[in-house]
Amino acid sequence: MALGATLLVGSVVSGVAQAQTTAPVGAGGQASGLTPEQVATMQHDMDTALHYHLASDVLPRLSATLRAIQAAGILPPARYGMSLDQQVGLVEQVPGLEAILKAHGFSAHDFVMSLTCVGLTTNFMNVPPSQVKGNMPTPDAHNVELLKSNPKALQELVGVLRGARQNSSSTSVH
Repeated sequence: MALGATLLVGSVVSGVAQAQTTAPVGAGGQASGLTPEQVATMQHDMDTALHYHLASDVLPRLSATLRAIQAAGILPPARYGMSLDQQVGLVEQVPGLEAILKAHGFSAHDFVMSLTCVGLTTNFMNVPPSQVKGNMPTPDAHNVELLKSNPKALQELVGVLRGARQNSSSTSVH
């Protein structure tokens, strides 16, 4: 079964990145199909997530949590353009998810923030200096160091996320 929590968080990661790269403040969000308010919220959320302090053991805990969610067949709804607060609210409403998160040391907030932070930090930490444009956000140095110093754990998490997305490609989420 598909891993909706991953899609939920993944949608904000890709949505935030798209809003940042295709619809900067002042562009009104037309390029991404988002309202100016959604673009502003996503830019704020991106900055918040990029500066969220990741715990030193977050990567293996995220991987284990995502595998447990997948094994439980939990599929929360995913919607493009949601704020981090809205995502946290949705995650909190999914039956059975709170117990899995708690068993792995996460609250709904910590789970969404950690997964979003890892995704965004990974996306931005490898941007060559020559491609940094204008006010492109920069990830927290502690988080960059954490991810770079744990390549196997990061690769494992990416594998878990890819597996969940491949499984969900045949599942329709409304």
